[in-house]
Amino acid sequence: MPLEDKRWVEIGVEAEREAVDDLLGLLSRHCPGGAAMEDLRESPQWPRPERVLVKGYLPEGDDETLRKIEIALLLLSRTAAISEPQVRVIKAQDWTEAWKRFFPALPIGERLVVVPTWVEYEVQPDQIPLYLDPGMAFGTGLHATTRLCLIALERLLAPGMTVLDVGTGSGILAIAAALLGAEHVDAMDSDPVAAEVAQENAALNKVAERVSVSHATLPGRPLTRAPLYEGAPHDLLLINILAEIIIDLAPSLPDFIKAGGLCVASGILSEKAQSVQDALQAEGLSIVEQLEEDGWVALVARRPG
Repeated sequence: MPLEDKRWVEIGVEAEREAVDDLLGLLSRHCPGGAAMEDLRESPQWPRPERVLVKGYLPEGDDETLRKIEIALLLLSRTAAISEPQVRVIKAQDWTEAWKRFFPALPIGERLVVVPTWVEYEVQPDQIPLYLDPGMAFGTGLHATTRLCLIALERLLAPGMTVLDVGTGSGILAIAAALLGAEHVDAMDSDPVAAEVAQENAALNKVAERVSVSHATLPGRPLTRAPLYEGAPHDLLLINILAEIIIDLAPSLPDFIKAGGLCVASGILSEKAQSVQDALQAEGLSIVEQLEEDGWVALVARRPG
């Protein structure tokens, strides 16, 4: 299905301010589309100034995760002042426009700062700005999975490395790699619209000559119609998708990592981290680090030299 035709489930919950952190943490953990707080105190249409609206976004069709969220919200409501969830389906374009209200400039790690194209931001001398318009592609830096990848990338990338970004989305990781000194980045996405968005963002950040974006995927996902990537091995492979997809693609990952090279795998719920670790190790990759945030995990693995 083209990305512009996809739809999201928006889960909206009213909460008193002291319950916001717990609610944001819960929704951030389970919603790949992110979670955010909408403070409407200044709106005359908002009847409860002491309460805020917290929203999470889940791809349509993930009924199992939606049920988990509803159960978790019911349990949270016993100890926190939150409303029953209001659930509605929205188009990808509406989801993207909604994010523009929630997406601030976001410093990540030691040097990177993600700056939306519609926000004015004064870049500090020690910062590396990454300008981004997500368009209809996932990947803003707001979600823990992307932040973990960016933090790992900043630590691991040495100037002159080559990088492969699998499931690039908005292109945020590929662009960050180029800004941090990668010699060349190959980025791919199984959705052609996302590939177009990533290429546009690479041009926006003046790294298009070092970032090649293609509509492609790796072997292991038979349901996709995207062509198979046929490039050479890289020093560093980034894959920020979902645990199940990483497990499916695990047999093909070593073929695209140089001997002694690294892989950063993210998008993994903490309870699924062991399954992903087992899948990577079964293909000869050794786990060298595990990063965690808000119930999400990123694994750093190395291919033996």
